[in-house]
Amino acid sequence: MCENRKSSLIILNINGEQFILESDTELTRDKKNYIEAICETMYDESNEWYEYIYDMSSYDIAEIFEKTVKDEVGINVTFKAIDLEVSILED
Repeated sequence: MCENRKSSLIILNINGEQFILESDTELTRDKKNYIEAICETMYDESNEWYEYIYDMSSYDIAEIFEKTVKDEVGINVTFKAIDLEVSILED
């Protein structure tokens, strides 16, 4: 039996590594905008991880971002790395 829950997906690109940010809470436009703003500030000098972020792997940054979204936006999100990307092209 499948659980019926609303789900929203966001693709996050960190230094060429792509992750799917999945939330079991519906992401409203305001929440999406807030998440986007958090993304834009990850490399700001005012960020508490600024001096460490350049030495972190993409997976470490994704984990920090996940925790930041939970703390700042108040929703639980998980990241899943995209291992394979395929394209279907028309002949």
